[in-house]
Amino acid sequence: MVRELVRKAEASPATAGRAFLLLFGGFLLLSLASGPVAAGARQSTPVAHQVKASPAAVNASWDQEDLLESRPAEVAARPERSFDLPKFPEASVSGTAGDFLPGDPTAYPQRVHGKVFFLSGGSAFSCSGTLVNSRQKNVIYTAGHCVFDRETGKFVSKLIFVPGYQNGNTPLGTYAATSLVTTTGWIDNGAFSYDIAAVALEDRPEDDLGSRKIAFDLDPGGRSWTIYGYPQEPDPPYTGEQLVGCDAETATRDAGTPPTIGASPCSMEQGASGGGWITDGEYLNSVVSYGYCDTEPDRCGLIFGPYFSNAAKALYKDPSIGGSADPGVRLKAKPPRKVRKKKVKFRLAGSGSTPVEFRCKFDRQSYVDCSKKVSVSRLSLGKHVFRARSIDQTDSRSSKTATWKFRVKKK
Repeated sequence: MVRELVRKAEASPATAGRAFLLLFGGFLLLSLASGPVAAGARQSTPVAHQVKASPAAVNASWDQEDLLESRPAEVAARPERSFDLPKFPEASVSGTAGDFLPGDPTAYPQRVHGKVFFLSGGSAFSCSGTLVNSRQKNVIYTAGHCVFDRETGKFVSKLIFVPGYQNGNTPLGTYAATSLVTTTGWIDNGAFSYDIAAVALEDRPEDDLGSRKIAFDLDPGGRSWTIYGYPQEPDPPYTGEQLVGCDAETATRDAGTPPTIGASPCSMEQGASGGGWITDGEYLNSVVSYGYCDTEPDRCGLIFGPYFSNAAKALYKDPSIGGSADPGVRLKAKPPRKVRKKKVKFRLAGSGSTPVEFRCKFDRQSYVDCSKKVSVSRLSLGKHVFRARSIDQTDSRSSKTATWKFRVKKK
């Protein structure tokens, strides 16, 4: 019976499927342990920059001509070590795999994948960005090189996020940055493993636009992605004036600690920097960082992004960004208030800015890790209480506890 329950146990998106048994005193609780892929990353800490100019002044400094004349932010990448080139079909906007046109950029979810504009060294540049679910409802993720210019050694200025952008038009308005945060790994070393940034925006754009959830420490092996961005290369067909998507799969890992992820087939290049990599249909789990197409033509169709682990999580938790909203938990299935058997089952559901896991408590026992499906056996006669909490990948815990009281009666 235990083996049957183990096979049926369901894991959250962040759970890796290592089953074990926990004991609540004399009661048996089946649980599924968390087992995210470990990233032996070097230490990289957030560096925050507060924008002094008012959002109104920043927004007013951009006109349509400025937007149309901006250049894509570029970084030069050279192979640090060799890797096996994946076999993939030639990408095209009409294929079932590879690049595609997502449709109306003002519709959800396209509108959360907007275009980013900023000034550096007196010139206007552009990148891509993704609005993510957060406590303050105002955060986008993009690439580190879109917020900190290593050539000038300075943070960029007058950064705005433009949802629904197309052909110089801003139908959903513009949102000025109030804080820029990137990593010491990018600032000090230009390491693509840390080419990540989080940006706090004015107001609460998530209320009107929606957002993507975010995830950390997922196993990239065999993973599918939908990648979004505003590429200006290759031209044709791209001009940087419309949103492009790409359906791709993990194809390889490049150099770096942790190694960056290579996905294919995906032909978008400059301008897509900072564009969101979405997995499992809802989670942002990387951003477009670099490619080798300019210098290594046989690598065209392969796009790279950083592995989201401790560094990406630290940006999210930085005080200027604010971190995740409190996760939620509820009981999807539970026993009746009165039972006549010595075994009961519960089924949990959780919600959060990131994937969530669960902690369960039975009667006076301590909280322990548990899965979505919980079975409690060897029940004694009398009253019992089951409690459950959710916890997300940033260690934020649900403010409420799901509680169920029931009684075991004689048969």
